Amino acid sequence: MITLWWSFTLTAVGVTGLFFVYRSQSLTGPLIGIVVQVAWVAYAIATRQWWFLLSAFAYGGTNLYGIAKRRRATADQET
Repeated sequence: MITLWWSFTLTAVGVTGLFFVYRSQSLTGPLIGIVVQVAWVAYAIATRQWWFLLSAFAYGGTNLYGIAKRRRATADQET
């Protein structure tokens, strides 16, 4: 039962992060996305569902890319 609860909770937090990614240009969305991926890694290890590690690293990398892109865009606007 705990794995079902964790799965739905982590999915809800991830969707919340995506909402903020598309709603504003702040770093809130990508930061939520990175935090939830850390939780997905813990979930994958605890439940021995190793393929979740692949998705967590893929989504985490995408969020890091988004943060870098936003920082570059902000720096370009300031110059």
